[in-house]
Amino acid sequence: MAYDYKILIGGKLTKPVKGGTMDVVNPADNTVVAAVPRCTAEDVDLAVKSARAAARQWKNTYIGERAELLCRLAAIVREHSEELVPLETAQYGGPVSKTRNFDIKFVPGELEFIAGLGRAVTGLTISADPNARVMTTREPFGVVGLISPWNFPLVTAVSKLAPALIMGNTVVMKPASCAPLTVLRLGEYIVEAGFPAGVVNIVTGPGEKVGEAIVTHPGVDKINFTGDSSVGKRILSLAAPRVMPVAAELGGKNAMIVLNGANIDAAVEGATHAAFFNSGQNCGSPSRFYVQEGIYDEFISRFIKAASKITVGDPTDERTMMGPLAYMKCRETAERFIAGAKKAGCRALLGGEPPTDPYLARGAFVLPTIFEVFDNKIELMQEEIFAPVVGVMKVDTPEQAVELANDSRYGLCASVWTEDYRLGMKLLDELDVGTAWINQHLAIVPETPWGGRKESGWTKENSVLVLDEYCWHKHIWIHMAETPHTFWEDKIKLD
Repeated sequence: MAYDYKILIGGKLTKPVKGGTMDVVNPADNTVVAAVPRCTAEDVDLAVKSARAAARQWKNTYIGERAELLCRLAAIVREHSEELVPLETAQYGGPVSKTRNFDIKFVPGELEFIAGLGRAVTGLTISADPNARVMTTREPFGVVGLISPWNFPLVTAVSKLAPALIMGNTVVMKPASCAPLTVLRLGEYIVEAGFPAGVVNIVTGPGEKVGEAIVTHPGVDKINFTGDSSVGKRILSLAAPRVMPVAAELGGKNAMIVLNGANIDAAVEGATHAAFFNSGQNCGSPSRFYVQEGIYDEFISRFIKAASKITVGDPTDERTMMGPLAYMKCRETAERFIAGAKKAGCRALLGGEPPTDPYLARGAFVLPTIFEVFDNKIELMQEEIFAPVVGVMKVDTPEQAVELANDSRYGLCASVWTEDYRLGMKLLDELDVGTAWINQHLAIVPETPWGGRKESGWTKENSVLVLDEYCWHKHIWIHMAETPHTFWEDKIKLD
């Protein structure tokens, strides 16, 4: 019997008002793996009202109790980890070795980290006036709408949920339509953990219907969104009439700069992993490589050799390193980019053709593809592909590499590979990105902030900085003198 997935509203696992469903499709073989609730604006309205009704009680709940619930949820996730791994793999194609060793392992650690971090949160005391006690306190927004993507379905959802809850907000969450299974299971665990009714609400459905209903609902006080930059712009436009705050972690077109004298073994290993991890479906993946001429030929040769050894196949096979893209439209988009690169005069050094293996050919698979590029202005080097397709350019100097890296409307992350750390630090200062590494790319842990600049958005996920995304800072002035402070030279004399 098929699993009966339900949404979470008001502390109850339930069906949508109109009872509709939508299919979740395995991108490896295009089979239907589940039917999940297809919500409408009516369900969103119920979810928001439920969150609003619970908001005051949750705000006034001792933060230690909130932290205890997050830790209890972490324990339940660990207990069910082996159930979550195949679900995460089936809904978007991430290999089981990746979902087990990264996604499902990351989630309980994130919950526990935020639980502890929240208990240490403080305000400021300010020496503004000898006759006053001045301070800041943190207050929750109220009801926060969380809209998460499909490329790391459970990781991203929990990275939003945990800080929102610890800071005293109630939540209406919408996972990606094509990959909602593990987030719906999380709803069951939230009930099991004993969260008060209405504190967490989970609805599923198409973004243009359910997502927009959350963004435009007058009972929602803030939106936190991760996804495509064009969708982010749409959300910002919808939120603007109410001047509602929106945290947006958007796309990336990230650069990896490899300089003469870099550790070639480390650079090749880093490039291969970062570019093709999760089939390139990572907003932080490097898809633009700028390699200095003295190391260019050796790097290219070894990069091609390493990437050609990536095992692409059935994501349920423990030996598979790279699975399919999340759905067939993603493959079509990648193939369009590949065709455009060829038309622009780029030379395919690896891949660039549809897979011929019968199993791969019927799924959303794109093979690791490396192009040699001669013009930084072409679509391949300017637009986010979200697939295992990268371009490599030769550069003369480190300064030229930085100039080309900054020639982008995105500003999420970048890396510099060099043994000259003084030069590396100088270049990091000049890169217009929110996250930068030396001799590393894609190192992301709960303790470190993640976020970008320009059209990559401005929000921060993870670390102590994430708490500011889910609270107001209220300024409080307690005047201790007998008369108030004024800017008039003479006091008003009262009869």
